Amino acid sequence: MQYIEVAKGLSIRVDEVEAVGYGVSELTSKVYTHHNVYDSTFPYRVLLKLLEKRDVRPEEKRSEEELNVFKRIGNFAG
Repeated sequence: MQYIEVAKGLSIRVDEVEAVGYGVSELTSKVYTHHNVYDSTFPYRVLLKLLEKRDVRPEEKRSEEELNVFKRIGNFAG
């Protein structure tokens, strides 16, 4: 699990973020999850960049690489 600190003392799981919106000023943003809305101390565009950098998790990348191997060698179960 990866977390991002959206405000001092408040971290949320990256995979729980459903949306990001503008905050009350240009220097803040809002983070939407299934259960809550959080005020972030990051500007909107900065927060998006941070989330994009954390978006590719090593486990998912490995799974994609494994899938590509299976595609190359074919299915032996049939």
